[in-house]
Amino acid sequence: MMLKKIDKAARYLAKNSPSLRCPICQSSVKLDGYALICQHGHTYNLNKKGSINFLTIKPDTTHYTRAMFEPRRQLIQAGMYAPVLAEIQNSLTSGNLLDVGSGEGSFLNLLRVEGSKFGFDIARDGINMASEYTELEAFFSLADLTNLPFADQAMGTVLNIFTPSNYREFKRVLADDGQVIKVIPDQLYLQELRTAFGMAVDYDNQEVIRKFAENFPDYTQKEVKYTFELPPQLRNAFLSMSPLEWQVSTSEKARIAQNPPQMATIHVQILQGKKS
Repeated sequence: MMLKKIDKAARYLAKNSPSLRCPICQSSVKLDGYALICQHGHTYNLNKKGSINFLTIKPDTTHYTRAMFEPRRQLIQAGMYAPVLAEIQNSLTSGNLLDVGSGEGSFLNLLRVEGSKFGFDIARDGINMASEYTELEAFFSLADLTNLPFADQAMGTVLNIFTPSNYREFKRVLADDGQVIKVIPDQLYLQELRTAFGMAVDYDNQEVIRKFAENFPDYTQKEVKYTFELPPQLRNAFLSMSPLEWQVSTSEKARIAQNPPQMATIHVQILQGKKS
């Protein structure tokens, strides 16, 4: 019999609660039934989908929604990021894996690690969708990038794919031999989408790289660039998978959907920095 999501999450947290901490008072937490309770009594309840809301602010329910996560999931599952994920997979070491801004969970689902998996986001729809991967062994939560609910030195790898960073918190949760893997767009990333939307193809990532280098002086950098042929049935999904679409009117999107792009350029830099 398949476990309910809440029971599956409770079982996972029973093994992994030492990797978490209270974001209010920073003390350790223990699982009590379907709740994590810290030494000072702060209580975080598992919901029926098997996740916990650690936020002290409202989650995002207006920007990053299922309407964007669904097409993104379809394209990830179709292999659009497979070469990028293969590079990440080759760089993973043993230890727990934390996916920062994990969205709907597809990247974490596709990666293998000798350790436990954790993902968090501020988007409620993303975390709810992550629970739909019934075979995925991981714990997802709503959490704040500036105040992570994870214990000091609990993670072997912090994964940061197309999402903001907080290097102070990343270093805190990383084990001494841990690493950050950050994937950032390069100039030609999704150029077909930008062109279709009438936007300049001029993305500049130098400031992001400079900040990473400041925090991890001995970092390595690898460029990954290829074109992905969009399956015909997913060409309109491509138009809705990115925040770029927020700048385009509904009528303009409908016009572009008559003749959507057939290819997608993936052009990224993968930055890898060791804590020690």
